[in-house]
Amino acid sequence: MNIVLVPIGAVDPAELRMLVNPLRAVFSRDVVIGEGVPLPKAARNDPRSQHDAEMVLESLALSVEMERHDRVLGVTNADLYLPGMNFVFGIARERWAIISLHRLRESFYGLPDDPDLFRRRAVVEAVHELGHTFGLAHCKRSRCVMFFSNTVAETDRKGPEFCMRCRLHLASEGLGGRALAWGGGPVES
Repeated sequence: MNIVLVPIGAVDPAELRMLVNPLRAVFSRDVVIGEGVPLPKAARNDPRSQHDAEMVLESLALSVEMERHDRVLGVTNADLYLPGMNFVFGIARERWAIISLHRLRESFYGLPDDPDLFRRRAVVEAVHELGHTFGLAHCKRSRCVMFFSNTVAETDRKGPEFCMRCRLHLASEGLGGRALAWGGGPVES
């Protein structure tokens, strides 16, 4: 089985390709790029200039045939939110997840773009949301990839590695080998 990356709305194909090898290494699954789907118009909240993340995820789940895929990760440039929150970097439910690249770019914060930092942030958020699809909850260890990021600074601090507890959970789900070796060692904080 595999993980399929699905562009939601306009997404640069290079931004999808940059996720393939890191996700393949972490989850020991083939990672493919699928057909794009449009952003659902009903998810747009004009006063907020954002899209409702739950509605986008629901639309993605209805758009992708799961018989050929183990997990689906939607990738969008839309700014996402959930009711009661200013924004979210992504969300996940069952075998589907989405991430937003919108707030991962330095230009969002009025700074010059940094392609390496952007790539790292995108990988961190993709690993985090896919981790949820493999049964991981938010982790209390601030350097674990499964720690909840409320700011981009927290995404930068935690990095793409799982702590030992989360790695053991992944191993119990049959994700051993490279997933356990990703990042060079256990994360403790």
